[in-house]
Amino acid sequence: MSRSDITAILSSLVEKRLNNRVAYWASEVSFDKGTQNWRRIDYVGFKPYTPNYAVEPVSVELGRFECYEVKSCLADFESGHGLTFYGDLNYLVTTVELAETLRVSHRLPRNIDQVLVPSKKGDKLRPLYDMTGNGSPSYRHRPASEMLYAMIEADGQRTRWKM
Repeated sequence: MSRSDITAILSSLVEKRLNNRVAYWASEVSFDKGTQNWRRIDYVGFKPYTPNYAVEPVSVELGRFECYEVKSCLADFESGHGLTFYGDLNYLVTTVELAETLRVSHRLPRNIDQVLVPSKKGDKLRPLYDMTGNGSPSYRHRPASEMLYAMIEADGQRTRWKM
């Protein structure tokens, strides 16, 4: 399979996962545009904090952001693009083979929660490696307003609301 085919399959599985887990998501979300610190995240999802299914004043600020970086091959991983994790939960999405190569060579990013790979049937993502116990916690450093604005700015065609 080609690199673009693998990326398309992994991206489709991320979108399926986001549709089932969050209220809002966007792809190709940029941060710090126009600066030397410009970064783009493949997918960012947001789920508001709604105790007892009620929207409260803190629902946005206490909401959960999930960031997903999709890497189809080692060249993609080493490209210098991506590997930006600004969320409360952060995931590297790749093939089993690349995940194993990165693990063996001690190159798995330290600021992620899990490495996700396609299931054996190829119908969903499953965790291959759980990194939450690695001593380097992933947590958001940016305010919810900045994260949401970046998601909205990404492009209305690629954003999804689910209520």
